[in-house]
Amino acid sequence: MLPFFVIVVFNRDLILSSQLQGSFVLMKPQLVVMDMAGTTVNDFGLVQQAAIDAMKWKLNIDINMDQANKVMGIPKKTAFEQLCSLNKTMVTADIIDELVGFFNQQLIEKYGVKGSIELMPYAAELFEAIRNSGAKVYLNTGFNREVADVIVRNLALENAIHGYIGSDEVDAGRPQPDMIRLAMKRSGVEYSHLVMKVGDTISDLYEGFSAGCAWNIGVLTGANSYDELRTAPYSQILSNLQPLIAYFPKSSGLRRSLK
Repeated sequence: MLPFFVIVVFNRDLILSSQLQGSFVLMKPQLVVMDMAGTTVNDFGLVQQAAIDAMKWKLNIDINMDQANKVMGIPKKTAFEQLCSLNKTMVTADIIDELVGFFNQQLIEKYGVKGSIELMPYAAELFEAIRNSGAKVYLNTGFNREVADVIVRNLALENAIHGYIGSDEVDAGRPQPDMIRLAMKRSGVEYSHLVMKVGDTISDLYEGFSAGCAWNIGVLTGANSYDELRTAPYSQILSNLQPLIAYFPKSSGLRRSLK
């Protein structure tokens, strides 16, 4: 007889029932993919300001913080295309490249200054809890790899996380699932129902949904409000990262019998 599995969703956890084992097994995330700026990293608005400055520098267009927030989390070429469209400005691909180049250089310079950025509250504790539980934690971002490198070096995250992925390392950035799938490949996690996605933007939640993540969690520490996040598919929307620590009790393995 072939194995028969049933997935039942309770508040936080996935319970797997197997006729072969005749028991319930508590399923915990084996991989957590978390956004950088606005989710795990507080950059005090530097990314929005860099977008504002780029539009003013190249096109003499004044955009506000609300407009900048609307394009957070996605690949930066797409972000500037959308900003130009919102402002009814026709631009060439070369101009978009110049905007992105200016934006990236601004962030590389500003993110490289000690004290300019810091971890969000509870991020360090969450990273530790994930590692101690036996799961893996990856960061991903709408930034390119060069900008992500500066963030990781500034905050000395090399030993706190298992890896990180920039949007230029995949064919398609958010809201497509490519970065999550690359994190799964690198971490050796085969199934998306064992993956948790955490982010502060609508594009983060659509990324997690597109990848089929069982836990797709929004946090209110960054660009989008509760009302904005709830327009996307989500499992939970949290004020901050603290409640996620409870998902990862220290144990010798990821499975625990409920018998």
